[in-house]
Amino acid sequence: MKAVVMAGGEGSRLRPLTCNLPKPLARLCGKPVLEHIFDLLLRHGFDHASLSLGYLGGMIAEQYEAGAYHGLALDFVTEEHPLGTAGGVALAAKSWEEPFLVVSGDAMCDLDLSEAWRFHAQTGAAVTILGCEVEDPREYGLMQTAPDGRVLGFVEKPAWGQVTTSTANTGVYILRQDCLRLIPEGKHFDFAKDLFPLLLERGESIYCCRLESYWCDIGDLGAYLRCQQDMLEGKVRCALPAAQQESEGIFLRGAMPRGEYQLVPPVYIGEEVEIADGAVVGPFAVLDDGCTLGERAKVRGSVLLQNARVSAAASLTGALLCAGAAVRRGASLFEGSAAGSGAIIGAGASVQPGVAVWPHKQVESQAVLQDHLKYGNHAPNIFDDGGIGGEDGLPLTPETCAALGAAIGSVKGCKKAGVACDGSSGAKALLFALMGGLMSAGSHVWSFSDCFEAQLSFFTGFCGLGIGIFVQGGRLPCIRVCGEGGLSVPRYLEREIENRLRRGEFHRSTGSACKDIADMSSIRMMYCREMMKQAPEELQGMNTRVECANVQVKTTLEDCLERLGCGLQSGPLLRLNEAGTELTAEENGQSFSSEKLLALCCQQELEQGNDLALPYDAPEMLDALAANAGHCAYRYLTSPADQSDSAARRLSARQLWVRDGLFRAVRILAVMKQQHETLAQLNGRLPPFYVEKKSFTLPCPPSMLTKVFGENDISLENAREGVILRKENGRLLITPGKNGKLVHVLAEAADMEAAQELWVGIGKILRE
Repeated sequence: MKAVVMAGGEGSRLRPLTCNLPKPLARLCGKPVLEHIFDLLLRHGFDHASLSLGYLGGMIAEQYEAGAYHGLALDFVTEEHPLGTAGGVALAAKSWEEPFLVVSGDAMCDLDLSEAWRFHAQTGAAVTILGCEVEDPREYGLMQTAPDGRVLGFVEKPAWGQVTTSTANTGVYILRQDCLRLIPEGKHFDFAKDLFPLLLERGESIYCCRLESYWCDIGDLGAYLRCQQDMLEGKVRCALPAAQQESEGIFLRGAMPRGEYQLVPPVYIGEEVEIADGAVVGPFAVLDDGCTLGERAKVRGSVLLQNARVSAAASLTGALLCAGAAVRRGASLFEGSAAGSGAIIGAGASVQPGVAVWPHKQVESQAVLQDHLKYGNHAPNIFDDGGIGGEDGLPLTPETCAALGAAIGSVKGCKKAGVACDGSSGAKALLFALMGGLMSAGSHVWSFSDCFEAQLSFFTGFCGLGIGIFVQGGRLPCIRVCGEGGLSVPRYLEREIENRLRRGEFHRSTGSACKDIADMSSIRMMYCREMMKQAPEELQGMNTRVECANVQVKTTLEDCLERLGCGLQSGPLLRLNEAGTELTAEENGQSFSSEKLLALCCQQELEQGNDLALPYDAPEMLDALAANAGHCAYRYLTSPADQSDSAARRLSARQLWVRDGLFRAVRILAVMKQQHETLAQLNGRLPPFYVEKKSFTLPCPPSMLTKVFGENDISLENAREGVILRKENGRLLITPGKNGKLVHVLAEAADMEAAQELWVGIGKILRE
């Protein structure tokens, strides 16, 4: 038994799903609709199907390039130009001699084909049309029939005044082969408009076989979502995976995801799906293979296709998220909305009902999207305060990392690039893709293998590289980038990388122009050697304890301290962050902030007769400390737009303890030994100061900050980054984040109470 599957439709009403996907490959509960059709054919004894291809037909032929599906032989016929429904079928079945079935490759059904075949044989009809009863006939082609099923005429999508029947033409036919002779070769010819009226005119018999079965033309996004709800409710006879537990209405393709979340049946969950704690899934939710849901995410009546990602506290209600699309923290998609493949819905954004976002477009954070987003580039900067990626940034996949690597490698100042990762499997996968992109653009890649962020910053400066790239793995991977000297990347360099990535303007190198990767993992000993130089008299007699969640950071510092003769069983507790960039301490119940420990090291550097090189957000007290010692405190910017901080950056190369927590730890212990004092005693020689840091949502464009604070009678100063506000009890440094959505507030005062009072007051202004 043979069938022609019409698989050439463009599916324009299903966009953005079909912008880069042929309609027959649209997935229904984890399987392309085409495969549901194949399963139906196999259940009724068909052994051969010829597919008539059109729009993006190459993707279909490539997916089934073996020419078979579970025993169903397949062949493909591509229309050089649109031939209509009948014309395409005639091309696919022109060599057949027996009756055959015609079925649409983009409609879901469980029609009893065996019963229809028997009916066709009994009537001896030229054509048998399978019919179904529909609730609203106005959206379908209808058939007027005699009591015995003979078709008398056709009405195409009528108004209510013309509706005299509710029997719809399903587009599933059984044809005698000789009917094809009436179809002109190479011309556009349809079944309902052309062939069937011609057959009736010639006195041929056309019969309707009414079947009590399920049939759904997936013509638009509403029907696409509704069909999958019907499948989950059991209205369709199809092969859905059985639940691997007793709960009814839970369909699992793989193992049940781990976590403390809530499933509200019916739901479908594909393979390798991750659901975080507090998430609510269902009812009528479909999570295809590789989907990820963040904490407290909510997905109701929605379909998520392969590798779609929904971040924490985001919500989808009756929406479609296509393959690889991402919804950031706190964003919402409402009924009938859709995000195309690779699209990004920014943090806190809202996509209104019925609104579609085309593939690879980006909705900015906090935006309310009320119209379709098809054209233009709405993506914000990829560089954020925390690097690239993370919760609200560019989704990091091997594909995006390869493109990012090509963009970075195409920039003149990045032709010597150092790369490293945290050692996790996910980070390595991204790193390999990134290195491939760098190599393809002609960059010299220096691989430092597994390390931590502070180490890569050191390696970048020590080896004289133009850029250093560190890949952090985990559930939300991110990439940290540093520039020359291991310091922050200038804004003009960020902009060039962003522009090249957006436009796809990559330098292409082939053959010998692609440089090999240099293995630099052996240079780690140089990091330890330079760290030990922070204690030139070694640390015999000293004792301390080290605490860090990153085992590699902890082990590296402890090994260095042991080589210097320091004990590790007692003494002050040194606590490092996972990146190795920040250090805090605790001694006899007293805590010492990162800023306090920095100030202690600065005081010693000044006593040795040296100037200071400090980040722009370091305490202002250090400027006064330097001035009193007859020296200067130079400042380098977080994101300089020019070379104005070049002197500070050059000096910074000799003061690694300013930005490296491990170097600072060794230096602090060396100062304690040299002065024969505890941390508390050293701190007592510093002027009193306290720093409090907070971040707020920015209620206005960053350019309006001066106006906002000027209206509140606060003394303002021009700053090279952000704005400085002074009050009687202290000062505030207010700096907008790189994405323009947040503002970072640093309050500095003589004591904790005054500093907290400062940022609380600023918080009120920002919220008003």
